[in-house]
Amino acid sequence: MDRGRGRAAGFGAGLIADLFPVTAVDEPRRVRLGARDIAYRLKRSQRRRRIAFLVDEEGLAVHAPWRASDQAIDLALRSAADWILRKLDEWSVRPRAPRRAWTDGEPLDYLGRRLTLRLEHDRIAALTQITDAGELHVRAPKIDQPEAVRALVVKWYRRHAERHFPERVDHFVGRLGIARPRIFLSDAAGRWGSCNAKREVRLNWRLMQADEPVLDYVVAHEVAHLVHLNHSARFWRTVESICPDYEALRARLMASSRLLMGL
Repeated sequence: MDRGRGRAAGFGAGLIADLFPVTAVDEPRRVRLGARDIAYRLKRSQRRRRIAFLVDEEGLAVHAPWRASDQAIDLALRSAADWILRKLDEWSVRPRAPRRAWTDGEPLDYLGRRLTLRLEHDRIAALTQITDAGELHVRAPKIDQPEAVRALVVKWYRRHAERHFPERVDHFVGRLGIARPRIFLSDAAGRWGSCNAKREVRLNWRLMQADEPVLDYVVAHEVAHLVHLNHSARFWRTVESICPDYEALRARLMASSRLLMGL
């Protein structure tokens, strides 16, 4: 009788695990680095293969593989202590990126152009379009709800990115004489683009806010990775061959990244 109940309980637990798999966790933690007590977010993922750190205006985040031990995470933190503390100090003196209110009259950027957000209530339709006067008109039932307005504006940016990015990728792969990769939109909160060994290029839709030369630098950077999947001297020479002003453009991107990522 007891054994029967045990088997039933075990089967139920396994069924629940299969139906609701946990693939990521995010938990607050603290660590002592040097003479400082540092709070951080530990983010475990089954997709991650190595421990990595991200420091931004929200503080320190540690991204770790699902099965990484606490000891391995602690060792990695202490090994990178100098870098982490330096980055935390740098971010502590930077002004925080302004938070958008998503209200009528708010400024937005589109390929280097300054747009003015205009909101109009419509009980049924949801429509977002740019005008010749440099305004982005959003008609929707819930224009009094900031998140609803943001969702419509983001959808508009993504739609334009889906058309614009392939054109720019084609331009740069043509310069290098290589085949077009598969192109995907990215929503990464801290990365403008990526390229992998499968010839997949991901570009952040938020780049649609940037000046076109700055956007082109990111595209050229990722296209160059199709030739050199590293950051070697040969890679940077390839970038320079298709984007001669890449150093100045990279500096401009870094200077505006916090504002553009805040969308």
